[in-house]
Order: sequence, then structure tokens, then C-alpha cells
Amino acid sequence: MKGDGATTVVRLQGELDVSRKDELRASLQSALQARCVLLDLAAVTYADSTALVELLHFCTDLKESDVPVALFIEAPQFARLIKYAGLDQAFAVFDSRDDALAYLAAQT
Repeated sequence: MKGDGATTVVRLQGELDVSRKDELRASLQSALQARCVLLDLAAVTYADSTALVELLHFCTDLKESDVPVALFIEAPQFARLIKYAGLDQAFAVFDSRDDALAYLAAQT
């Protein structure tokens, strides 16, 4: 996790599955006190239902606290999974890091 003062960036990579649940949860929880969050999933190649549930809880917690969050996803397969899970309807999802950061800047 790193931030620029206004935006906290949480970068996740590789395959997110049940074996990484604790690591995923710890990474996400470290950003719960942020002012706004870019969840950088550009390097994620796969996520199982466990990971999707963790992402949903994280994003829901931020939204309930009025903390803007944007998901940055590059891999088309992962973007389709996010869409099929309905997360693209609940959260701001971008295929460009610059667009995601611009969205967050406009929210703060």
C-alpha cells in the first residue's frame, strides 16, 4: 500500500484465491482509514469467489464511510469476472490508471 497524501493505492497481483485470503484481507484493511482508495488490480490474473467476497466487503465498507474507491483492472479476463459478479455496477471500475485517479480526484 502507498499513497500520495490524497489517494491511498493498494496494489494486488497474481492469483487471488482462498490460499491468499488472510494476505488479501490484511492488505485491504490497511487502507480502511484512507481518504480515498485506488485498488490497483492491474496485475491480478485470477480471483476466486473468496477474493471477490473480500473485495466486495472492502469496497462496501469504504462506500459506507463515504470514502471514494476506484478499481483499476487491465486484464480482460479479470474485468469480465468483475462484470459477471456485478461489481462493475456497484463500484467505479476503470481500465486506465489515469482515468481512475482523475475520478478519485474529482470525488475529494
